Amino acid sequence: MENENFPSVFTKKVLVTPSMCDATASLSRTSTFALFQDLASEHAEKIGVGGDAMTERGLFWLTAHVRVEFFKKAHMMQEMTAETWPADYGPNDFRCYRYYRLTSGEDCLALGKSMWAVSDVKNGGVCRIADAGFPAGFPFSPQVVCPDPLQRFTDHFTQDDVVCTHTVRASDTDFGGHMNNVAYIHVLLDSFSSKELAGMDIASLEIRYAHPCYEGQQLSVCRRRVENGWMLAVRREGEKASAIAQLKLRGNQTDF
Repeated sequence: MENENFPSVFTKKVLVTPSMCDATASLSRTSTFALFQDLASEHAEKIGVGGDAMTERGLFWLTAHVRVEFFKKAHMMQEMTAETWPADYGPNDFRCYRYYRLTSGEDCLALGKSMWAVSDVKNGGVCRIADAGFPAGFPFSPQVVCPDPLQRFTDHFTQDDVVCTHTVRASDTDFGGHMNNVAYIHVLLDSFSSKELAGMDIASLEIRYAHPCYEGQQLSVCRRRVENGWMLAVRREGEKASAIAQLKLRGNQTDF
C-alpha cells in the first residue's frame, strides 16, 4: 500500500496559461519539457530527495538524457493532469530513470522518460543512486512509459551544419551556474521559425546532455535533416557538442 507521505506517483492538475503557449496558442514543446522538469523537482522534495536534502548530503541531481513523445496538443486555458514517478534501481546503479505522463480527460497529450545521475558537489564525481537517500521501502511504481531504450547520439556535425549562434545569457542559467536543461530546448527549437514549427507534426524530441555551458559562452546551433526529422546540437566554440538532440516527425512530412 502506498505511503501518503511518500507517493510513488506524483499527480498534479495544471492549467495551460498563456506563458506556456507557442504561436499556435497551444502548449509549447519547450513548456512541456519545463513542466516535466518542475514536476520531477516537486516530487523529489516530497519524498526526501529534493534540492535541500541533496545539498545536505553534498550531492546534486544531474539530468543526463530526456525523451518526450507528443501525441495531442493542449490549448490555452485547457486543464491537464501531469504525473511523474521514479523507476526502481539496483544497489550499484549509477543511473536511474523517471517517467512522465500528461493527459487531458481521456486524451494522452505527452509521455516522457528521463535518465538521471547523482554528482558529488565537492569532486564532481558520479555517485551511486543509492547515495541519493530515497526513503527505505519507497514504493516504486512498476509503470513504464516510453519503453524503447534512449538513443546513443554521435557528434558528426560539421561547420556546414551551423544554422545560428547563441550567447548564454543570465536568463539561461540555473542555480548551479550551468545553462538550464530547458534552455537548450529553447535554443534548439529557436533555430526554426514559428511558421516552420507550426507546420511540424512532432512525434518526439530526445536530447542527451554531455557537457555544461556557462554564462557568456558563445554557442553554435547545428541542424541536419535526416529521414524522419532532424538531428540537432549545441556546441561550444571549438569543442564537441554540449547537447545532441533528435526531433522526429510523424508521417511523411516534406522539407520547408
